[in-house]
Amino acid sequence: MKNKLLLTTAIAGSLLASGVAMAETKITGSMDISYAGRSSDANAGRASSDGFGSETQLNISNSGELNNGMSYAAGFSMESDSTTDAFENAYIDINLASGTTLSFGSDHFPALDGTITPLVSLAIDTAAGGSTGAGSETISGLAYFNGSRIDAVESQGVGVIQQLGDIGSARIYYADQVGNTGSTTGNDTVNHAETNNSAIQYAFSGNLGVEGLKVLAGAEKSDGATAALQDRKATNYGVAYNFGQFAVGGSKVKNELSTGVEVKSKEVGVTFAASDNLSLGIAYATSDISNQTRDEDITMATVGYNLGAISTSVTYSQVENTAGGATDDDFFNVRIGTKF
Repeated sequence: MKNKLLLTTAIAGSLLASGVAMAETKITGSMDISYAGRSSDANAGRASSDGFGSETQLNISNSGELNNGMSYAAGFSMESDSTTDAFENAYIDINLASGTTLSFGSDHFPALDGTITPLVSLAIDTAAGGSTGAGSETISGLAYFNGSRIDAVESQGVGVIQQLGDIGSARIYYADQVGNTGSTTGNDTVNHAETNNSAIQYAFSGNLGVEGLKVLAGAEKSDGATAALQDRKATNYGVAYNFGQFAVGGSKVKNELSTGVEVKSKEVGVTFAASDNLSLGIAYATSDISNQTRDEDITMATVGYNLGAISTSVTYSQVENTAGGATDDDFFNVRIGTKF
């Protein structure tokens, strides 16, 4: 159940000359509260731990018609992650002719940092997020291209999405400065440093005209002088299929780091809708890190239950050979959330 506060206003001024055009403003939000923990057989520096966390987000969006007959959408979000508050997802989209959308902003354009593997609740790297603090290139590399990820679409840039009939859409995004999510002094200060990295993403997503099918194929790369992001490349391919109560699929991610290390990850997942409210899921991921002798293996099981306005989930995951090392980790996550 998702309630929306709608504020509808008439666009005045020159628009009235060609008739009354309407714009619609929506305020939506979400909140998740979780209790998570980890047990590890590693040294005291990564001792077992647990605790509560939360994430709250408020979204403000506006859409309507321009005076040239085109349509648009614009908005931004305010997010609070436990102790961190930030503005994000600022965008202006203009819908051109022939199914073409021109998008300006940051943290809004469809990203390539996740997989389309069927899951009930959490992504594997989120459920096993405690290992990333220990330098796991693999868990974060599976879905997020490692801790020093490229993040093209989270940076200020411009992108184009082209609808390809009934088969899906193609997209491309360019950011001239990776990590630039907006100047703290607004439009008055622009960094022209030649050492900043630029990044580009291009991808296809859709169902190829087959009901229940999902396909994703894309790549991302960055160039520049910053060591962590210099000559970085990443690819993401996946396919999933939904048939009735079951959904199955898998993804393959390759991340070429600036250090010369390659992380190759594969992920498969199966979900089962036991009832209208109860869902079960299991997923497995394995990663090959070029400078390690062991592969990292992750097994994750999730139970999700929908209470209408409130959703709940319980996730348990096991990580063997964390980051390609000799230690293992177990994780659990209990989450309750709502949207409004």
